[in-house]
Amino acid sequence: MNQIPEMTRRVFLNQTLQALGAAAAIPLAACTVGSVKSSTGMLVKTGSAAEIPPLDFLTPDQYVALESVTDTMIPRGGAFELGARDVGLAARIDSHLPRLDPAVAQGFRGALVFVEQQAPSLAGKAAPFSGLSEEERTAVCNAMLQAGGLPAGVFMAMKFFSLSYFYTLDATWKYTGYDGPMLLEDSR
Repeated sequence: MNQIPEMTRRVFLNQTLQALGAAAAIPLAACTVGSVKSSTGMLVKTGSAAEIPPLDFLTPDQYVALESVTDTMIPRGGAFELGARDVGLAARIDSHLPRLDPAVAQGFRGALVFVEQQAPSLAGKAAPFSGLSEEERTAVCNAMLQAGGLPAGVFMAMKFFSLSYFYTLDATWKYTGYDGPMLLEDSR
């Protein structure tokens, strides 16, 4: 009997993001930097172009979506006083995306399109994700996890990226009790 190879987290993450790569070609038509259309058709301010740093990989619309995702995963005053926006987490992730396997990086874009445009409907919310309140975004994340399959995979990928890039910042170490790599002890 043929055995199916064990699915590791890394393989799952890569396959999930690669599967979403094709979706990255879909424009974020409902979301433009600075405003989004609400369910009533009114324009709602989300952020201005002045707030978006120079980007290495993502488009401004994708950056706005990522910033909303990271802020939802790691809000200010959550487990720690420091939150994702305090450390510029979305910009940090953007700067690392070009270093990843191109299919995974492109898939990450697809995952952002999915979160921004498709995931809100899982919780009965109107897209875009970045235009929702913190409570509504949390409800969308819970719905993604409960839906299983692709939505849960996208949620886990976004959580993995958010937490990995957040907790590897020197500024977050003091909150976890980590005093830094042993290799740096002599330089202190």
